[in-house]
Amino acid sequence: MKYSPPRSCVSANQRISFKGERSTGLSRWGHWRARAFTLFELLVVLGLIAVLSFILSPKFGAGRQSAALQTAQAMLFNLLSAARTKAQATGQSSRVLIQVDPVNYGQPLRYLRYLAVQTQNPSGWTVFAEAFLPDGIYIVPGNFNALPIGIFPPELTAAWVKSDGAPLRSTALRSSQVIYEAINGPVVEQWVSIVISATAGTAQSGDLIVAPGQGRNPGAYAVGESPIVLVNPARVRGLSLSAYSVPTFIYNLSSF
Repeated sequence: MKYSPPRSCVSANQRISFKGERSTGLSRWGHWRARAFTLFELLVVLGLIAVLSFILSPKFGAGRQSAALQTAQAMLFNLLSAARTKAQATGQSSRVLIQVDPVNYGQPLRYLRYLAVQTQNPSGWTVFAEAFLPDGIYIVPGNFNALPIGIFPPELTAAWVKSDGAPLRSTALRSSQVIYEAINGPVVEQWVSIVISATAGTAQSGDLIVAPGQGRNPGAYAVGESPIVLVNPARVRGLSLSAYSVPTFIYNLSSF
C-alpha cells in the first residue's frame, strides 16, 4: 500500500491568514490593543489604590499603637517581676523608678517613659536594669499633689475617669514615694519609686496604667507645663500590683 504523509490540520486559507499577520502585523497589534490598559483604566486603578490607602492607613496606625501598648505593658510586667526576683534572691530591697520630672533639664524623652530598676546594697542603690517605653506610649501619673498643666487635653479631661467616677490614675505611684536622684547622668531628676522588700512585699500596691500620648515641640510649652499630652483614654492598658508585688495584666479601661 502506498504511503501518504498526514495532512496538516491547518487549511490553506488559515496558513495564508497567518502569513498575512506576520507580514503586516495588523491582527496581532489589534490583539495587544485589546489586552492593554487604557489611560482611563490606569487612572481608575490609581484612584482606587489612593482611596484604599486613605481608608486603611488609620487602621494600620491603630494596629501599631495597640502593639506598642502591649509592649509597654509587658515591659512593666517584666521590670516589676525582675525587681521582685532580685529582692528575694539577694535578701535586699529593690525598687522600680519612673521618671516624673516635667522639667527634666532638656530631656523630655524621659518623662513618664524612662524606668530604672535598682537593688539596695551597703553603699546605697545600684541600677541593674533600665528601659524606655515604646515611642508614643507613656505611664499615666499617679494621684500626685500637682500635675503639670496640659498633660490631659481640656476636651478629654472628663474622659480620664474610671467607671466609678474616680480619676483614671496610676494609683501605685504616690506623692509620698517621690525622690530626687541622678541616674545615668549628672543631673538630679524627680522620680517616683515602687519599693519591694526582701520578702517581696510592697506598700505601693495599686494600678500602673500606660496610655498613648504625643510629645510637644520644644518651645511650645512653658516651665511647669507638660512636655507631653496623653490622648485616647479608651485605649489604656496596664497592671494591678498586689501587696505581694505580684503584677496582673489589665487590658481595658473598664477593668480599672
